[in-house]
Amino acid sequence: MAAVAVQDLLDPDRNTCYGCGPHNREGLRLKSYWQDDCINEGKRGEELGDGSLGSCRASFLAKPHMNGGSPEITYGGIIASIVDCHGINTARAFITRSQGLVLGESSGSAPQIWCVTKSLRVDYRRPTPVGIPIELTARVTKTEKKNRIIHVKIKVESVDSKGNRKHTATGFVTAVRIKPRISKL
Repeated sequence: MAAVAVQDLLDPDRNTCYGCGPHNREGLRLKSYWQDDCINEGKRGEELGDGSLGSCRASFLAKPHMNGGSPEITYGGIIASIVDCHGINTARAFITRSQGLVLGESSGSAPQIWCVTKSLRVDYRRPTPVGIPIELTARVTKTEKKNRIIHVKIKVESVDSKGNRKHTATGFVTAVRIKPRISKL
């Protein structure tokens, strides 16, 4: 089965998130993928060997207009946006698996699991370059209240043409599961 981005499993008419919504033409359109297809294989953190409860990966390429004043440095708000979206979608993937459901089925049969950000923290270690792929690795580190609150740690790395990785930021997202349809906010 081909890998399906977690973002693509939401109701296509509703997922217009700026950071990851596939139907936001002006957005960043980040795509998060469960690492090593762990959800489909039923693996858990102890099998991943890192103590996490599961993980997702994403890649992103900051375009020149996404700079932070200096043309070669990615704006920190863009980094925060992709950390936020990647953390939320990692939490969604984890919840899917924790319910015994399979991630990657057609969107018509997939559960509509929605989460929102309770907290977001980004620690910037060094500037993230524009025009060089950014790799994000998110790991579920803790859950609370019957998997309604999910804590995720995200590592951001830039990867140059020679494959050299530089750790540029670390993010921490606390996600809270909500009902799929909110009629009024």
